[in-house]
Amino acid sequence: MNRIILTLLLMGGIYTAMRSVDTPTRAPRQSEVQGLAQVHDGDTVTVMGVRIRLFGIDAPEMDQICEMPDGSDWACGVWSRDQVRAVIDERDLRCVKQDWDKYGRMVARCYLGDQDLARVLAQDGIVFAYANYSRDYIVDEKAAAVAGRGLWQAQTISPAEFRRQKREN
Repeated sequence: MNRIILTLLLMGGIYTAMRSVDTPTRAPRQSEVQGLAQVHDGDTVTVMGVRIRLFGIDAPEMDQICEMPDGSDWACGVWSRDQVRAVIDERDLRCVKQDWDKYGRMVARCYLGDQDLARVLAQDGIVFAYANYSRDYIVDEKAAAVAGRGLWQAQTISPAEFRRQKREN
C-alpha cells in the first residue's frame, strides 16, 4: 500500500514539474495598444494582435437584418462593419483598456487621433449606445435617431434583443 501511495506522489510531482517547464510564462495583459486595426464587426477590432471590444457601444450582429421603409431587407450588421472599416480607413487606432470581457477580449475606449471612435460611430448611427454597460454615448445615439442617420433610417431592434431572440429560437 505504501508503494502505491509513494508511486502516486512521485507521479504527481513529476507531472507538476513537467507542466511548469512546458507552460510559458504569461506576460501581464496590456493596458493600451496602438496600431492599424483589423475590423471584425461593428464593435470588435484587433490591434497589434489584441482582440478588442469597443467600450460602451453595441453593433448589429453580422447576420442581423433590418427593414427599410420600403419593406426591403437590409443587412445592417454587414453595413455596420463596413462603415467602421471606412471610418478607421488605414488610420492608427489607440485603445485604452477599461476591462476584460468573458470572452477574453480587451474592452477599451479607442481613439482616432483625439476622437473617441465609439462617439463618432454612435453620432453617425453606425452603432447603438450600450446602456447596460455605459451611459456615455446615449445622447449621441439619440441625436443620430432624431436625424434618421445610419441605422435609424430603418426599422431595427437592438443587437442585445436580436441575440436574446436568437437564443430563444
